[in-house]
Amino acid sequence: MVVVIIIAVMSVAVVSSLNGNSDRAARLQANRFMAVVNEVRDEAVIAGDNFFLLVDDNAGTYRFESTRSQQEAVADTLLKSRSVDKKVTLDWEVYEVFDNDGETQERVLITSLGEITPFEARFKGTELSYDVIVNQEGQLERVDKKAVGF
Repeated sequence: MVVVIIIAVMSVAVVSSLNGNSDRAARLQANRFMAVVNEVRDEAVIAGDNFFLLVDDNAGTYRFESTRSQQEAVADTLLKSRSVDKKVTLDWEVYEVFDNDGETQERVLITSLGEITPFEARFKGTELSYDVIVNQEGQLERVDKKAVGF
């Protein structure tokens, strides 16, 4: 009987630990995302170039694309595709949609003036959700929430 109780306590501890790692990974991914978007925003202002932020929430990836035809001026590491940790779910919503030859595309424009299209990126762990939004001042902000709908 004591052995069964010890195993049950250890199982609860392991499950709790795994949930914490998922939530911690979601927070780290949200912070990383904000840092990269801000770095691209700085590059847009410095280089006088516009960039698109393209997110594939099904694959859990995001990348940046210069609006100029020649992208060699920007370091490849800045424009590379980035993946979100497998323990984290990425949801994406853009509040302005671009029309490209009759095809609508959800992508965020980062202008050479430092402006950014309003969007919301949600990085979900097991129990917590970290939303990255563009606030009223046009700055990125992380909003922490209790995850709902799991």
